[in-house]
Amino acid sequence: MSQSRVRSSLLLAVFLAACAAPPAAEARDFGRPTDDAKSLLSDGVHLVRRALGLERDTAVVSHAVSLSPREAAVEFEIADGTTRVVSLRSGELLVNGAAVAHYRPGGTLDRAWRRLLADAAAKDTRGVLAGLRSFKVAGLTGDDLAAERRLAATFRNLTIEAPTVAAVAASAAAQSIGAAGGSLAAAIADSVTRALTLADIAALDSLEGQLRAVPDIGPDVVVSVRTSPLHIDHVAVPANERVEGSLVVFRGNADVYGTVTGNVVALLGDVICHDGGLIEGDAVSVGGHVVEAGGTVHGDIKSLSALGKDLAAAERRQERRSAFDLLVHDVGTVVAVFIALAMVGFGTVFFGRRHVEVVADTASHSFGRAFVVGLLGQLLLLPAFAMMIVGLVLTIVGILVLPFAIVAYVLGAALAVLGGYLAVAHAIGETVTRRRMANGAFVRSPNSYGYIFSGLAGLLGLWAAAALFGWLGPVVFLFKLAAVIVTWLAATTGFGAVLLSRAGLRETFAGRYSGETTDEYLWATPPATPTASRMGRQP
Repeated sequence: MSQSRVRSSLLLAVFLAACAAPPAAEARDFGRPTDDAKSLLSDGVHLVRRALGLERDTAVVSHAVSLSPREAAVEFEIADGTTRVVSLRSGELLVNGAAVAHYRPGGTLDRAWRRLLADAAAKDTRGVLAGLRSFKVAGLTGDDLAAERRLAATFRNLTIEAPTVAAVAASAAAQSIGAAGGSLAAAIADSVTRALTLADIAALDSLEGQLRAVPDIGPDVVVSVRTSPLHIDHVAVPANERVEGSLVVFRGNADVYGTVTGNVVALLGDVICHDGGLIEGDAVSVGGHVVEAGGTVHGDIKSLSALGKDLAAAERRQERRSAFDLLVHDVGTVVAVFIALAMVGFGTVFFGRRHVEVVADTASHSFGRAFVVGLLGQLLLLPAFAMMIVGLVLTIVGILVLPFAIVAYVLGAALAVLGGYLAVAHAIGETVTRRRMANGAFVRSPNSYGYIFSGLAGLLGLWAAAALFGWLGPVVFLFKLAAVIVTWLAATTGFGAVLLSRAGLRETFAGRYSGETTDEYLWATPPATPTASRMGRQP
């Protein structure tokens, strides 16, 4: 007995090791159709995770580029202390040392990648990341095309993180900070960081290009924008404080009460030099104004409000387009889900009408019992799955059939939930149709297909309302909450009805009694014999 258990344990270990480690030949084979399918599946999973809020952007702090005849690599330092290294070396695309794709050394992708990293040596982290995010090489095929797709996926969720300084707009508040001995460096160290979005990066690139095109702006101002630390939101330089170098503020005002030895540039904000403040360089505002409120500016004063207004108008137009695109996307998603469920429901009715009707009648006539059974079934899914695995592992034959049993269990549970949901839709559509007929409404050829269609329209109606009225803000949360609750109730009740009726094979709880006329039949059937009132109206 002990030898049998030891043999079973060894076989289980070998099987798990074989599942965890793919064959070497398969691991070395990149760029084939199977890898393209895996890449598409990975992109789909990424989109789903982003839509559900399970995957967030990763903030980048700094970068480093290394080039050699053998390798071309870029390394990013992440805000959480980790690093991400992406390199092309000896025909392999490596991410943190792990080979994820192959490429042709000396080919089009290799040359374009090296040119990109060579140009990145003179750029800051924001510019490098923007170039990597837009990296695209035309005319690639085979391994190079697969490697380019993996590169795009590698940099997809990276963003730039920049420090912000607490806003001190009022003069009294700024004076109190200076009197308390607070320093700008301490304020930066204690402030909360905010990640730049892709829209912010695009706006900064646009503003930089527009500044470079203005003839009255000196080149040192453009250099200050490119090389100086970028502060987001409002920034205040306290009194008796000295900032060495230039000060660049993005989407906020720059209030100067102390001294700035370089230029002060406010991108989409104002530059305000208060009483006692000193700006030894130029004071430039893009999208705002430069205000001398008692302070001194040794350099030039430039207010380029037109540039900022054009950019703000473009951003507002983009926001409106984005809102409309989001509305179209949400409505299209609901319609696509409805069509997919309707097609599955029609196919189920075509091949198993009797089973669908039995499950629907069970959900309709034994709603409470079906809901309780479905709730208990959901709670017992994982324990039953674990017990099945343990039971199969104890025998040699069970180990061999374990992968098939896992797939069958997961597929069976998914089909039971989906079939139960469609059966509930059938029950809802049938009930509504029969009540309409009982009230005298004319329904052309009522059948199970129409019941499925009308029931799905009712169940997905709340999702459609949430998609159509997403612009209402907080109100859409109520629609989504109600839609989630209704969907969960329908799926739970349907799952319980499937379990109670044994997938439509057991009619005990379906309320089907031979020889008796149900209420629904009486609703839908007009009287066959003339009543007294009708007889009285006859001549």
